[in-house]
Amino acid sequence: MGATGYNRPEDVETATSTGNNRGGANTLYVAVTGPGDNRILGIDLREPKGGKNHETAFVYDYVRVGVNAPADFEWPDNLALDKNGNLYIAEDPATAPTTGRGDDIWVAVAPSGGDSHGPASAVVRFASLTDCNAEPTGIYFDLSGTTLFVHAQHRGGDGFDKAVGISGS
Repeated sequence: MGATGYNRPEDVETATSTGNNRGGANTLYVAVTGPGDNRILGIDLREPKGGKNHETAFVYDYVRVGVNAPADFEWPDNLALDKNGNLYIAEDPATAPTTGRGDDIWVAVAPSGGDSHGPASAVVRFASLTDCNAEPTGIYFDLSGTTLFVHAQHRGGDGFDKAVGISGS
């Protein structure tokens, strides 16, 4: 019907989904996966000054190679926010499982100073799955915000799927 083509939006996250309201509950993060367009969009859902009926939203690059992410950031898939407003990003596997790229979990560090329309202040690799037959298929924090759960799925249904909890102090 004349819509603009777009790569694969994979997951969305809002601050309130983790009980965290840092940065406001009005920001929607969207993981977009696709050749040449691997990024996380930030969408400010608040009504602009003088606006009504939610006719507009402010969209910006929150994570993107060339803005704040390293060149090997690719295929963002699942998202989870911690209580400090840092966004954790699980990648889909690389196009060929033997390339050694993909299957990572990244952290987009929340910007300081209250910039509500700016990119994350840094994007760093948090963890990597080194099992070439596995991929992270979902991430989330417990309600205390101290444990990140990572679901690891093995291709081919070999029965080695698992959920792993990563705790910090």
